[in-house]
Amino acid sequence: NGAHYNPKMNGERTHIGPRGVPPISICVKDMDDNTLLTFGALNDHSAREEILKRHIMDTDFCSYETACDMFNTIAARNMKGYYMVTLPYKIGISSAIFAGVVAFPLVFHLPTIEWFNEWAVTCDIPEARELETPLEVSIWAWNWMEPPLGTISFALLCSQYARSQMNNLGVRPYTRWIKSRRGHALAEAFPMYDEKILAAYSETADLQDWQIKWLEKRRNRK
Repeated sequence: NGAHYNPKMNGERTHIGPRGVPPISICVKDMDDNTLLTFGALNDHSAREEILKRHIMDTDFCSYETACDMFNTIAARNMKGYYMVTLPYKIGISSAIFAGVVAFPLVFHLPTIEWFNEWAVTCDIPEARELETPLEVSIWAWNWMEPPLGTISFALLCSQYARSQMNNLGVRPYTRWIKSRRGHALAEAFPMYDEKILAAYSETADLQDWQIKWLEKRRNRK
């Protein structure tokens, strides 16, 4: 299977509990090959990382520490050059946060509402006694805020429903295309290792290198 564990390289094999059932808190490093492959088949990323490390040991006939160094090189290459392809996700996150924040002053804050009304709406301004509280202000602002907010909310609801049905079918077109392309690129960069193991590792890896940056900062502190 390309992920054999050589106990001579890293001490004796650890027993993982009664009848081979691992405790929930067990580290993947202490799992035997069969358990590790089972977790890997269930798309557990930590298990696939460990499978790749053991595959490196088996291929290069090296120690576990040396395999970890090579794994870090592979992990860094796996994340290289993916800033632009993840840009749609980042734009979506930023837009959602921005829209959620500005919605409140556009509905309840009188100076903001007056500025927006003058700039984009040009609606008649009620008398001062009808704008004494934020709730009264919101009644006025809701005349033009309800159509876009209602339409956007319905569009998001439809999009969320469509996404849930796509998940039921196992369809993730853009994300799957990115990860498939990344897996092929990783296999081409490291042809000495098994293509399927590299692709499996790349498939479950995040598209953003938060973990690698955290490890680098931790290493620099030492």
